[in-house]
Amino acid sequence: MRRFFIFISLHLFLFLLVIAYQAQADEGLNLSCKNMLSAFGRNYEPLNFKLEVTGFHYFDTSHNKFVIIPSKELEFSEDRFTVKFPEYELGFQRIVFAGDTEPTITMSKYDYINNKFLDHYECTVARSYIN
Repeated sequence: MRRFFIFISLHLFLFLLVIAYQAQADEGLNLSCKNMLSAFGRNYEPLNFKLEVTGFHYFDTSHNKFVIIPSKELEFSEDRFTVKFPEYELGFQRIVFAGDTEPTITMSKYDYINNKFLDHYECTVARSYIN
């Protein structure tokens, strides 16, 4: 009977140890972007994205499903990354506005067909762990 309790205790200890230790292998970014015209009283719903090592995640409202664009299809540089779609691109950039000391993440939507920027967004960023 004593061996049984030792056996159970050891397994319970190992189980709790595994549960308590959640290895955080990689870190991703949750991006929530609000149209900058919101500052002038217009109400816009935020656009939500997730950037991970594996790719860029977003919800496609026209097809009602989540989509992942692989990282190899994104363009990266020191302070920006770009996600390209057939008709437009989303450019995310880290900039410091005049008078600010901390950088802000902005997103711009560029229309290939009309050769102009359509919208500009200010994004909030939260780190997320990928299990």
